[in-house]
Amino acid sequence: MNHEIRFCALEEYKLLIDFIKKHWKKDHIFVKSKQALDFQHLDKKNKRYNFIVAYNTTNKEFDAILGFILISQYSHLKDENLWLSIWKSKKNYAGLGLRLVKSLEQKLKPKHIGALGLSTYSRKFYKLFNYDRIAILDHFYIKNQKIACFKIANFSQTQEKSNSSSVYEIKTLTLFEFQKSDLKFHFLPKKDLCYFIERYYKNPFYSYKNYGIYKNKTLVASFFARIVEQNNSKGMFITDWLGKFPKKLYNAFEVLLEVNQCEFISFMCYVKNPKPIYAMGFKLLNKDENLIPVYFEPFVKENIDIYFAFKSKNKNYAIFKGDSDQDRINKL
Repeated sequence: MNHEIRFCALEEYKLLIDFIKKHWKKDHIFVKSKQALDFQHLDKKNKRYNFIVAYNTTNKEFDAILGFILISQYSHLKDENLWLSIWKSKKNYAGLGLRLVKSLEQKLKPKHIGALGLSTYSRKFYKLFNYDRIAILDHFYIKNQKIACFKIANFSQTQEKSNSSSVYEIKTLTLFEFQKSDLKFHFLPKKDLCYFIERYYKNPFYSYKNYGIYKNKTLVASFFARIVEQNNSKGMFITDWLGKFPKKLYNAFEVLLEVNQCEFISFMCYVKNPKPIYAMGFKLLNKDENLIPVYFEPFVKENIDIYFAFKSKNKNYAIFKGDSDQDRINKL
């Protein structure tokens, strides 16, 4: 059987959607919304969809696809990193999936490769590919101490207050204020202000807020977060972070929770050294005693482990919840 292993052309949109509908999920958001697909995978610069495909030259169909996401989807930075996403082969062409992975690496030659939200099935392949790390995102949180009845989360224990400092204040950053800032992303893969603006400020589906952390009125860091409503209550989820992790922020986060009337702040990420996150005032979620849902479309009131894998020679590689397609809309 002859297959062309190549990128998905713009005019092959229908072929791509037909494959996703028939062989991945018939009601997938990409099937329902071209805008959702375009926001995640339309590569205007290279005039293609960022999927590598196995095109069957006999029946004129795709027999396997592998989606990927580049920083350049939202920025002009050089593409040194890619995140892998939808990876699927037809049942009688299982070996094609491995060919797609190898071909993608050969074509793009990335310095860093990451994948987020791995299934049990896919994890074994990342082990075969000798990825540097395969693990579960850490789930940090701060609980709103002033709420007595929780409708989204479950907490069986009182969270001890952390050491805090009165010199910090957390305030919403406007787009104009953010553009004027000199904040830097301290991890890899590289992200610039343009990335955050296109990915979060201009997101066509979700409303994100950028919160600036001020020390004595000087902006020292910021984070993007999305507030989710469920059961007539709210939770706040941090999706990305700029700048360093300042110490003793617990009181400032408590004020933020109270102002927004949220049950908790959730911060899911992987960083090589998590000690600064603890020092900010966060606790690591004990899944035997507490519950903070991750999925809301549809709502699943369970603790969900989000597995990741990455391959990078740089020890400063980090993963945040907003990376790849983990904070992608799932229903309209």
